[in-house]
Amino acid sequence: MPTRRHDSAVQDFVDFSRRDGLEGLEIMRARWVKQSFPVHAHDFYNIALNYRGGGAFDCRGAQRDALPGTCNLMAPGELHTGQVKSEDGWVYRSLHISPQLFGSMLQAIDFPGPLPGRFKSPLSNDTVLAQRLVRTFESFEHESSLLGQESLLFSVVERLLSDHIERARVSADERSEPMAIRRVREWLDEHPAENVSSRMLADLVGLSPWYLVRAFKRYQGVPPHRYQTMVRVNKARTLLLAGGRLAEVAALTGFFDQSHLNRCFKSVLGTSPGRYLSGSPASIQRDRATSSKTVVLRRASV
Repeated sequence: MPTRRHDSAVQDFVDFSRRDGLEGLEIMRARWVKQSFPVHAHDFYNIALNYRGGGAFDCRGAQRDALPGTCNLMAPGELHTGQVKSEDGWVYRSLHISPQLFGSMLQAIDFPGPLPGRFKSPLSNDTVLAQRLVRTFESFEHESSLLGQESLLFSVVERLLSDHIERARVSADERSEPMAIRRVREWLDEHPAENVSSRMLADLVGLSPWYLVRAFKRYQGVPPHRYQTMVRVNKARTLLLAGGRLAEVAALTGFFDQSHLNRCFKSVLGTSPGRYLSGSPASIQRDRATSSKTVVLRRASV
């Protein structure tokens, strides 16, 4: 009877890297076999290319099948999940672009703004974008020229602008979100370390606690406590990248202790804070499963 290869030979792998001179950019390589992600959101633009195997994620009320050659496009704050759907695991690479860097690149293309709150679709079969992502990821693995890497990254943003970003308009969510819910959301954004209760939040806006929790989930997609955890993880990531010590960061972002931070951090980014900063030891070697020389190169063409 055949065995599943990921039972022993293939394990979860994730690696994060950054480039001096390109502040606000992070490159992620991942191969998930067992890891799954509950509903969460990031504070950066997540532009990913699926290389091998297959995964799926729920976003905007539908399940999206992340097959080789497709691109995952997420704006900051966009809720989604993630799970493996193939015996070969789910292999992809991602560009994590801060809103500041993304905004400056869009301005260089005369984009009038404001920053897009979402892309036209969270999953795309755009082969031109896929090929540009392949070249960009390869450049960060082999190319030492900062100018060359910047040019390739810019080509990705140009494609996003021409084919995947809608011109500024008020979204249905922005029109329908009650002011009270918006005030609570903004308060949680600004006070991640506060150990606040639903009654305290409700008192801020003159609602009952139970009504607030129900209404918040209706308009934000998650209850207040889950939203607070996402805000805390995103804030912790920022502080860690700025050189914060793990124990101090845990306290500053409202986690009970380092272990609590570790669990919540991994549920969003797939790895512990320490490995996120230093990279997995396996990342020193060229990992076959996350190599850019895959089926996507044969499928994608300009």
